Amino acid sequence: MAIHRTPAGQTVKHGAAGGCLIKGSPVRTESMMSGPSVKGVSSKAASSGSCGIRNHDLESRMVGARATTKRTVFSTGILRRNPGTSYALVDLVNLGSTSAKRITVQIFDWSSGLPVALDLTPCNSAKCLVSLAPGTSSFAYADVSGVAFKYEVRITRAAFNRNVILNVTGLSSEPMAPQTGNNVLQQQLFRLKRRGSTGS
Repeated sequence: MAIHRTPAGQTVKHGAAGGCLIKGSPVRTESMMSGPSVKGVSSKAASSGSCGIRNHDLESRMVGARATTKRTVFSTGILRRNPGTSYALVDLVNLGSTSAKRITVQIFDWSSGLPVALDLTPCNSAKCLVSLAPGTSSFAYADVSGVAFKYEVRITRAAFNRNVILNVTGLSSEPMAPQTGNNVLQQQLFRLKRRGSTGS
């Protein structure tokens, strides 16, 4: 039985039947003699006794997983602005206890039929990056009093940030009371589907 070390320090054992077991991983292939091929690997490659996965392929997949952070984008969809709504406010809270989170907020005026990015406070830019320390909350908002008809709020976070809660509220001018029709809680946000992994 041959034993090889992968770049990640896992032990791969080649059995007489051509099957393999990656130590420390629940993944185990079927016998390479006659069984089904490993997903994404031809039966020809499997029969070569290489476990169906070449070391450099395994390494590249593992390195890619470490280097790439997948981002998830949430949208309110297009909201018809209540005439009393002057501000679109995004409240963010990090309920985790160990790591800080980075959230990107954007707000678009769709009145012309095309998205026009609005400047947000406190970033004074059209794309606001909010850092959330563990156990803290923050916010970002835009003045939407000049929006003629409709606007959208878009929020981007890391896909694995399960402890971050996002809520969107449409507020009047002083005393900044929530306005009907422009409030969207996290469970009502629409998750945009994007191909591959992207940053924001």
